[in-house]
Amino acid sequence: MQAKTETAARPWLPEVLALVGVGIWTALVRLYALMQPQRIVWGDEPFYLWLGRNWLSGRGYSFTGYPDVHHTPTYPLLSGLLYLFTRDLELASDILYVLFGILLVIPIYLLAKEMYRREVGLVSVIALATYPAVATAPLFWGTLTEPPYYFFIYTGLLMTLLAMRREEAWFYALAGVFFGLAYLTRPEAIAYVAVAGGVVALVRLGEKRLFSRATLVGLSVYALGFLLFFLPYAYYVYRQTGSWMVSEKAGVTFVTCLGLSEGNTQAFDSATWALDSTGREVFFFSRESYNVSMIDVIRAYPEEFVQLLVRNARRFIGSLLSTRLFSFYLLPLVGLAFFKAAWDKARLKGELLLLASLTPVAVFLLFFVQDRYVATLLPTLVIWLGLGTYELGIWLRQTMDNLLGDRLARLGGLRQSLAAIPTVLLILFFVVLQPRIIHQYTEIGSFRPEHKTVGLWLKDNIASDSVVMSRYPAIAFYADMQWEPTPNADYEQLLVYARAQGANYFVLDEYETRDLRPQLAYLLAEDQLPAELELIHVDDSVRGKLAVFRLE
Repeated sequence: MQAKTETAARPWLPEVLALVGVGIWTALVRLYALMQPQRIVWGDEPFYLWLGRNWLSGRGYSFTGYPDVHHTPTYPLLSGLLYLFTRDLELASDILYVLFGILLVIPIYLLAKEMYRREVGLVSVIALATYPAVATAPLFWGTLTEPPYYFFIYTGLLMTLLAMRREEAWFYALAGVFFGLAYLTRPEAIAYVAVAGGVVALVRLGEKRLFSRATLVGLSVYALGFLLFFLPYAYYVYRQTGSWMVSEKAGVTFVTCLGLSEGNTQAFDSATWALDSTGREVFFFSRESYNVSMIDVIRAYPEEFVQLLVRNARRFIGSLLSTRLFSFYLLPLVGLAFFKAAWDKARLKGELLLLASLTPVAVFLLFFVQDRYVATLLPTLVIWLGLGTYELGIWLRQTMDNLLGDRLARLGGLRQSLAAIPTVLLILFFVVLQPRIIHQYTEIGSFRPEHKTVGLWLKDNIASDSVVMSRYPAIAFYADMQWEPTPNADYEQLLVYARAQGANYFVLDEYETRDLRPQLAYLLAEDQLPAELELIHVDDSVRGKLAVFRLE
């Protein structure tokens, strides 16, 4: 009786408790992922963490010796702030992974609740908390910018929906602010600014209110909210490169990904890590990459560009409709979400925004399609999945009512629980998928737990102020030493580069010599070692050896 009285006095309490429960479940799923032995800091993640540590420690926004313009500053800032307290970069990254996973529950729940009803919101966030491609896969993709990026994007979409429905200027402003934060996390977020603003303009045009004072003020503060975050960083990039641009990475990414789109990893490696014209810097970090014009490359090779789009479109569909991202077995639930009930005007406008939110990832058709690029649209699909699962549960309960009548009514609470059966089955499906998804993302060439092992060996056995040259930054990250990338070059050029960069140690992975850099394979044969190299450690495993050399 007392519990009922408290609930009546605080009607929001059950909703809050349910969300707290979902938050705890979200944290548990992510802690499970963190406990896997495959968890290592690799790919671009070390770059963001080094930038944050150096920036917040007063060493500047750099890890290469000059100001960085490749990597946007939100994740470095967040991880750097946590590093000041934890003094552990990997722990800082792990905390952000769990924290923003929990925070993402809020905008997704509120979007689904605003669009449909509270129960749909709960089903959606329970599914989201367990969804492998959102909950666990980002930990193994090699950046970990995804959790905060998703939070900022979907909070921006929530604010846009509320702006359309409430027509209050502060919702517009907050939408611009969150999209601005998303842009500073990953620059492709600028597409969401255009898409969300375009949906608002289209809806107001249909209502014949596009040029009303409320709409013009709303769109103006929306733009100002975004520019508040966009312009300072754009000016910083301009100061370093001499050009105004949305993203410094667009041109260089386009050039380096041409080979990847054809499945030619050697071409990608050569385009990214070849030496620049000075022979003393790799192209990706060279100032020569700053002003590569994507448009000029397309104009020079129009036929190849069309072929690139076709290949990427096929790859996009194959990636999306896979068990890794969104299994086609789930499509009937999305169909049920769309067509179970007729739409009114309010729902039509909201669905238009959600449908439009699927389109920004299409920008990667211009570059190269990877699962982690496509996955940004998944929370929208999960909302529809939540609606379809809820509708299926209602259908099941009503069908059993019709078939069993009074016999079912006498079961009381058990009758109500019938509606939860589809949700439970969906969650079980996602739970069963978790180990398979982790395995799929950790059985790729560039991902090797042995990189961590070798890095830790270096940390224990060589001077902490050493400079480690390797293709894989994870090695230097776990050694806690300065990293210099190994160039894709012949040995003599590599030696000149290493001396110019002050490298003391060189780590060579047998994998990279098989397909990416066969010209270096002979260095793994001890009887052919050049005089400048001293082999000091070998880590041998099923996937090949890792050799550590001292540079004389």
